[in-house]
Amino acid sequence: MSLRICRSVCVAFGFILAGVGLLLGFYVFPLLVNQQVDDTMKLVNGTEAYERWETLPIPLQFKVYFFNVSNPDEVQNGAKPIVKEVGPYVYDEYRHKYDITEDEDGTYSYNQTQLFSFNENASKPNKEDDNIIVAHLPLMAISLIAEKRLMSELLGTVVPHLFDNPKNVFLTTTVKKFLFDGVNINCSNGGGTVRLICNQIRRNAPAQLKVPDKGVDGPFVFSLLSYKNNTHDGRYKVSSGVKDISTLGEIYAWKNSSTVDAWKPNGTCNNIYGTDTTIFPPHRTQLSRVNVFQSDICRTVNLHYNDETEYKNIKGLRFVVEKDMLMSGANYSANKCYCLKETKGINGEDGCLLDGALELYRCQNVPLVLTFPHFYLAHEKYRESVEGLNPDKSKHEIFVELEPKSGTVLRGSKRVQFNIFYRPIHGINLTNKLAHSLMPVFWIDEGVELDDPNINLLYDSLVYPMKILDGVYWTLIGLGLAIGLISMVWCMLFAHKPKHLF
Repeated sequence: MSLRICRSVCVAFGFILAGVGLLLGFYVFPLLVNQQVDDTMKLVNGTEAYERWETLPIPLQFKVYFFNVSNPDEVQNGAKPIVKEVGPYVYDEYRHKYDITEDEDGTYSYNQTQLFSFNENASKPNKEDDNIIVAHLPLMAISLIAEKRLMSELLGTVVPHLFDNPKNVFLTTTVKKFLFDGVNINCSNGGGTVRLICNQIRRNAPAQLKVPDKGVDGPFVFSLLSYKNNTHDGRYKVSSGVKDISTLGEIYAWKNSSTVDAWKPNGTCNNIYGTDTTIFPPHRTQLSRVNVFQSDICRTVNLHYNDETEYKNIKGLRFVVEKDMLMSGANYSANKCYCLKETKGINGEDGCLLDGALELYRCQNVPLVLTFPHFYLAHEKYRESVEGLNPDKSKHEIFVELEPKSGTVLRGSKRVQFNIFYRPIHGINLTNKLAHSLMPVFWIDEGVELDDPNINLLYDSLVYPMKILDGVYWTLIGLGLAIGLISMVWCMLFAHKPKHLF
């Protein structure tokens, strides 16, 4: 073979090698990796992905913060409430799916239990037996409902019996009682009016209120979370991702329905869609929409791309909930169907609530109002009605960070606050002098951060192999280009040399 032909072969070989590198790097390897990710992430009984979906490998952290009222006596006489955040009270939240059935349409149906266990170390120095002074949710909720049904004057005559002669509209109790053990409403040994009111309460009892069986004499017991503890919230139907990986974890039905009945019928507010926060489809990009269905607020929450992040040396995409989630239906047409007009506003007015607030009356059967913590992104009227709040985007924003290739949750937090309107209610003497306010009661931060063993598992099974493949195709491209370019230079140099040198 002549030298000229040899040089030409070297040039051709180099650029072919670079081309092979490009082909592998931008087509073959991504195709193989994506197929491997899809096969790994699909929910197939007996696989590791299925087992991790069935029982979460690590508990969620459920943090509760209360708004301790510093001036209850002054508020009772018309002063603006001053609150101080106390917490967090941290609970490990374990989730387990059971009664799982596989359907022919590529879905699973299941029930899911939640179990809360107090984490003493994570809560220090806070303890479950800490005393708190908070809004009297049972008293105010029942009073607002009675006002709506034109029964507040009648209720006012039995408030001393039901609530043990309260001196104000605040409740002094312990964290454990308020969350789990319960606060009694005395529906025992009462006269006709007590029985009438208690029968009304029984017929419309929310999940937070445990009532004795009909005909059984005993107190009604109110607690925030006991109804969620070691129980399920209804049967779910979700996609396994086997037929279409882009639908992995998508909730198709809850309580045997693809819609809820918590919002106005016109619009999309009642539609059920999104995942349950613990699983997402793979192949996330900056253009991806992340949707999460939350049964405790009867709606889907939409998250939007915010930034590229890195968590424990693994790159991720951060998605956040934006202001539009809680914008008033009076000004934002997409939220018009969330405007129930069943909960009177801060001044007792009818109509949609102001920006940053969502009424949960139909969802929870209680006139609770949802906001972001510390009235973050809420209307100034709500923020100005209470002193002691400090909204902070970094502390109070809802977010999730996903490893984009697999859709694995690296970390995330659902942060929401529950409030109730305080104002004078006709017939309820304890409320006569109250200033108008949206009283914050508590907020929760339910989240997860992937621990080191699971980070290592993700790194070893996905990130490291992808780095190896990256190294292979960039090496091929670099080596091919180097051979090709050197050969070209070699040819050009020797093409101008005198022939006798050869």
